[in-house]
Amino acid sequence: MFSILSTCAYAQVDKIDENQLFSEGETVTPVEKVTDDKLQDSTDKESVSFSGAINSRNSYSMNRDWLTGNNASTAQNNLNNQIQTNMLLEARARRSTKAVVNVVNNVYAQGRSEQRTFQDVTTGATTRVNETVYYDFRFTEAFVDTNIARAVYFRAGKQVLVWGRGFFWNPSDVINAELRSATDAFQFREGTYGLRAHVPIGSSLNFYSFTGVGRSNRAEDMLQAFKAEVAFRRAEVATGVIMGQRKVPTWLAEASTRFLTLDWRAEVTYAYGDNAYRIDPNTFNPLLPVTYQLREQHVFKGVLSFGRSFEVFDVADRLGINFEYFYNGAGYKENVFEQNPLVRAYFVQNGLYRPNFYGMHYAGLFVTYARFFVQDLTLGLNALSNLSDKTMILSQLFTYNPLFNLTLTWQNNIFTGRPNGEYTVSGLGWYTEFSARVSF
Repeated sequence: MFSILSTCAYAQVDKIDENQLFSEGETVTPVEKVTDDKLQDSTDKESVSFSGAINSRNSYSMNRDWLTGNNASTAQNNLNNQIQTNMLLEARARRSTKAVVNVVNNVYAQGRSEQRTFQDVTTGATTRVNETVYYDFRFTEAFVDTNIARAVYFRAGKQVLVWGRGFFWNPSDVINAELRSATDAFQFREGTYGLRAHVPIGSSLNFYSFTGVGRSNRAEDMLQAFKAEVAFRRAEVATGVIMGQRKVPTWLAEASTRFLTLDWRAEVTYAYGDNAYRIDPNTFNPLLPVTYQLREQHVFKGVLSFGRSFEVFDVADRLGINFEYFYNGAGYKENVFEQNPLVRAYFVQNGLYRPNFYGMHYAGLFVTYARFFVQDLTLGLNALSNLSDKTMILSQLFTYNPLFNLTLTWQNNIFTGRPNGEYTVSGLGWYTEFSARVSF
């Protein structure tokens, strides 16, 4: 599981930097950034740069029944060896204009099962087939940054956006194509296609908009999002709306501040319905599947998080502790995973299950400790719980940098709680991974 670093809730914005305006800005920090606090300097010179990383990932997954001694067979345990390559090409022009392409390639030694969907062009019938793949390529992001007189900033193309104030959960983020992972320390999120605009007014007022097209070729499927943000001396507040012709509007409000020595973040959304498709667990028949969307009912979602960094043994910000609670008004009251295997399979394979947004109540605790015994070792401890079905992921991550471009990690995830809950239905009990990553 990834580590999370505490960030200040009232950053200064005196100087406009397009990297800050448009970067993903994750507070859920990918492992390669845990001990790297360097900021990429803005430049007005023309240049072309190429960077990336090669990561050897080696993991072993252990079934819960084997761990508890209920099944002596190791047939359900899995060994996986993977090479993950990330390549970033950046071409900078003058006046803060640049183009960026990010490519991720994975090579799987044992292969990976993926589901393919085929549609008959004559009848429209769809067929799903599972196949084993041994490599893949993904353009996770490909965009162009430009501006008008450094007054209006644009990013056009496939991109991952910052949208929401929550530490891990962002209920207002119905824009990004891929959510943050709760278990993958090396996640490269898939971007979504669209045009983002940012209009800063002084250092205290910002206007944002995003027009998303996704993968649809129909203009009526476009998504529109608007947000206004005001920065005060010790706080930031924002409000906005996300809407589309075939969607119920989602209204949002955000705030962050420092109070009683703690950094506080809050995010609330309201919609008269919900745009995600769902099933009724009590009546669903996988042979005659019926899905629907919530309509004409008030749906609230909200996040509250607080935390801070501590000085330990004269080292500033050595220890970071953050807690977050998430209420999901569109979450399931019933446990879909307690249904028969056919219902569970349809629910997951047809994209109806959204990880970490399935239940109604969640909580997370995120701890980091830098310079753990030695200078270049960082410890991350995290707990993520679905309070509704009483299941949990406990995670530990050691990150060691013996060289400036070499990162060694040891990651462990433990899945515990009631059987057939969100984090236990797979039967996985313990996941451990060793990796060695060289950046260039």
